[in-house]
Amino acid sequence: SESVSSRVDGQTGQSVTLPCKYDISKHGALSVCWGRGEIPYSGCSDLLVSTDGHRVKEETRASSRYQLLGRLDAGDVSLTILSLTETDAGRYGCRVEVPGWFNEEKHVFDVAIERGRITTTTTAQTGRDVIMWRGSDVTGNKPTDLIVTLAQEV
Repeated sequence: SESVSSRVDGQTGQSVTLPCKYDISKHGALSVCWGRGEIPYSGCSDLLVSTDGHRVKEETRASSRYQLLGRLDAGDVSLTILSLTETDAGRYGCRVEVPGWFNEEKHVFDVAIERGRITTTTTAQTGRDVIMWRGSDVTGNKPTDLIVTLAQEV
């Protein structure tokens, strides 16, 4: 049965979790896959990670940024995406393979990414004799300059 998509907002550099759970006490441990884009009639398109019900099938993990951090033995197969980038925006789908015809559960998410707020600015200035870094702390009321000077060995 097709489900309505949920919007999830993320920020670059942060992580986001897309919730997906099933009733393991009713069905037992089930295979689950996560993919990008629309969920096809079987399996997952653009596979990101999948489980056999008991463990993550490492050979299906597209990147170490895709983690199932919930308790698989409790039916929690929520996907956490680490270190978000703007290219992570888009549709994601979780398919729970419930036995029987057309019984699978589908969870669809549309992820929107906004740029993370920059908290520090750093400029590097190089010279023949010195290297100087100047940064300003933008969290305070007034900029505080930190200058590090390294004398290069001749």
